[in-house]
Amino acid sequence: MNSFEMIYEADEDVLEVTFDVVDENFSRSIPLNEEIVLHTDANVSSAWGITFYNYAKLLQVTETHLDELSSLDAAHQDRIFSIIAKSPISKFLELLDTESLRAIVKSPRVLELIQAH
Repeated sequence: MNSFEMIYEADEDVLEVTFDVVDENFSRSIPLNEEIVLHTDANVSSAWGITFYNYAKLLQVTETHLDELSSLDAAHQDRIFSIIAKSPISKFLELLDTESLRAIVKSPRVLELIQAH
């Protein structure tokens, strides 16, 4: 991660984090659940960003379920889990159990993000 941009819209409680220059012709948006969307390259090999809806609420719960991944085959799930498990996404979202699709939303310090690259 060379740089990142974080935008928090307080009125909407939306946090959007971008880690790389996004080429909309080669990007994919993968909903993890109704409140979290992962943005990747077309091959689902690297994260370009992540969007959290109801971010403050997500920070208050002990876990969230990545229900939207349940319809994907195991290979596709594994590619997504691999992205989530690596920095920079792992600074914001931690997998608790891949079988039950459980994760926890985190609030990283800016210093952690700066040191992650």
